Amino acid sequence: MSNQQVPERVVRILMRDIFTNKLKPGTKLPSAKEISKEINVDLSSLRIALKQLEAMNVLYIKQGDGIYVKDYLKHAGIDFIRLLFTQDETNDNSKEWVVDACLIDEVWEYWIMFFPEMVKLAAQRVSLRDLKTLRNLFDEECKNIKDRKKVIELEERQQDLVAEVCNNTIISLSTNSYRPMRRRIIEIFVNNISEEDLRSFIETKKSLLKDFAKGSIKDVNAAAEKYRELLSLNRQIVRQMMLQNDY
Repeated sequence: MSNQQVPERVVRILMRDIFTNKLKPGTKLPSAKEISKEINVDLSSLRIALKQLEAMNVLYIKQGDGIYVKDYLKHAGIDFIRLLFTQDETNDNSKEWVVDACLIDEVWEYWIMFFPEMVKLAAQRVSLRDLKTLRNLFDEECKNIKDRKKVIELEERQQDLVAEVCNNTIISLSTNSYRPMRRRIIEIFVNNISEEDLRSFIETKKSLLKDFAKGSIKDVNAAAEKYRELLSLNRQIVRQMMLQNDY
């Protein structure tokens, strides 16, 4: 393992314990020397990791006193949750605990609130070329419906395009931060529904695109709410899958 990877591994280990409440808010951590010995890392890498976690507002380092765990729900930002969703991209043997069904369901809930509002803004700024690109992505999905990996890629590209069309810095940066979470819920949905249901989902998006193309605020808002309903139905499907599979 390279020296650059060591601080990252330390961050993930401590994040795991904080997220799973093994390290509760207010807990005072052992000394840096004790931690480095316990997880078998050098002090230099450990200090880099601790500073990163302090910058993420999940630790408080008080000089001359010690290192304390902060309540991530009250202090941390989106980077904390984003890193949780990227745990499975590492070789960390503890990755299986990271994202459970409850957290995935909360991500779905957030996305149902957030994405249709993005769509409404994008509809005010969309060009004919953008609409054509979306339609082509939908058509490509239909052609590749048996290739679930390709469908997942196309779904992500559609979301990215909507964010781009919004032409809003905060939305763009937020959408980038949500990428690991978006990818996970797309994967779960696409990989677990029938081909018939997937095709119906794509055809519904095509139909809603026609309403967005009309351009009136009334039509756009109605289409966005219909899409919100569609996402809500997808959330219910994912919920059932995770319950059945004991995710």
